[in-house]
Amino acid sequence: MIPAHVERLLPYLFLLAFTCIAVVFRPLLPVDETRYLSVTWEMYLSGQIFVPTMNFAPYLQKPPLLFWLIDLAWDIFGASRVAAMLVIFVASSLVIWLTTRLTKTLFPRRDDIASRIPWLVAGSTIFVIYSTLILFDMLLTVFVLAALLSLLAFAKNGRHAVLAGLFIGLGVLTKGSVVLIHVGAPILLYPFWRDRQAGLATPKFFGGAGLAIFAALIPVAIWLVPATIQTKGNFVYDLVWNQSAGRVTGNLHNSHGRPFYFYVVLLPIMLVPWIFIPEVWRLKLAARIRGLIDTRSPDLRALRLLSFSFVAVLLVFSAISGKQPHYLVPMLPFATILFGYFMAEIPLAKLRNSAFVLLAIFGIGHAAASATAFRREDLMPLANFIDERKNADWAVAFDYQDEVGFLARLQKPFESTDNPEEWLRSHPGGYVIDKSKDTGTSEQIAFRLHVERGYLVVLKGQH
Repeated sequence: MIPAHVERLLPYLFLLAFTCIAVVFRPLLPVDETRYLSVTWEMYLSGQIFVPTMNFAPYLQKPPLLFWLIDLAWDIFGASRVAAMLVIFVASSLVIWLTTRLTKTLFPRRDDIASRIPWLVAGSTIFVIYSTLILFDMLLTVFVLAALLSLLAFAKNGRHAVLAGLFIGLGVLTKGSVVLIHVGAPILLYPFWRDRQAGLATPKFFGGAGLAIFAALIPVAIWLVPATIQTKGNFVYDLVWNQSAGRVTGNLHNSHGRPFYFYVVLLPIMLVPWIFIPEVWRLKLAARIRGLIDTRSPDLRALRLLSFSFVAVLLVFSAISGKQPHYLVPMLPFATILFGYFMAEIPLAKLRNSAFVLLAIFGIGHAAASATAFRREDLMPLANFIDERKNADWAVAFDYQDEVGFLARLQKPFESTDNPEEWLRSHPGGYVIDKSKDTGTSEQIAFRLHVERGYLVVLKGQH
């Protein structure tokens, strides 16, 4: 038997183990992780807090909250990947804790469900992957959960609508208006899950939800107004219109257009590793669901909230042209609580053991990949080459996404050129970074690095 206080702490230590494995064995992955840390690095250097920059030019595609939090960690611990990962670790830990809180709110007399939720979250394959990457989705999930908990409190006692709005606003500051899809689904579906005996009437709840949306404008305006002034309106156009509409239609460059059924194909991953527990196959879910409906169980209200919201968000994201697996990370708590409800009879030790098997696989896989696949993702050799020649003139001849800004601790931008030969003639002591499909044999090549889709080569001038 494990003492209760150790059992409560163990999932967070488990998450810490995953984080340490990722930091030790996995490089910063281009283009997303390298780009976001480079944007953060440039804000850290310049002290600019309202307008993020990429390659020292305004970066108008993401709000700044994650960059602010990492910069705060860097102010305390110094600029490093480990300090940045601390922010992601705290956000991921909050996802575990808030999902457990949401479970207790929805099923207040079911400690058997709530006790399993931390392991069902921490041991989920999707959570393990994205809780160890420097992306926006875990932080966004924190604010989705916090907003939903506040809305549930408002539906019960008529208070905390403004608090829900502030969390929605922080979600906007994390990843933009996409938070409205995740929070909007349970709001619009309120008639299907409201407590008809003790809950607010539908019109009053919708009125409070409108107040919450209005309150969400407060933290957004504190940032967006000065950012809009400094960029002469470009931030609003690029973030609100170009990004949002471009991803919906698929017209945005690199919008990751994929077929409608993309997320449906990925859904089974949410069941890993729990699907490999033999008891899961003996749960008789169809019969249990029919029993809940026949007996008009009070749990149906919470189950409708979770399942209807999950399906609604899934359909909305499926209809949007731009799709990435991590866009659905904020839906993971909904799915996890649904799993937990029907898996409450499975011994907690079995869930814990399955999670530890996943930890072992994760560690062994990362150790093996560090000597194989991850080598093509590691840009540190290029960053070291640049750092040794940082006083020279540098240019890039490809679609540069600030992949080495943080890694090389750059303090000035790379120039951009479509003609490396001409640029090198005008900068005889300079270097140009370009992409190539083969190793190349030119005497101008001063450095080459094998990456996922070919080579990054550094061309030198007449040194």
